[in-house]
Amino acid sequence: MTSSETYSTFVQSTKRADVIKKNSHWGCKFYENNETVKVEFYKGHSEAYAESAAENYVLGVKKI
Repeated sequence: MTSSETYSTFVQSTKRADVIKKNSHWGCKFYENNETVKVEFYKGHSEAYAESAAENYVLGVKKI
């Protein structure tokens, strides 16, 4: 299993989301209070798609 690389980070209040890439798939690693909540990968989607998911999470639009 190869590790993922972080490309950008979104933070607001107690929430954080890192945009990551692993095996050519973009995704997000979601945190609340500095603890990992969930990791998602978006097969077939772009970096911008993952960035939108990350931003939506920290703004409270995306619920996990």
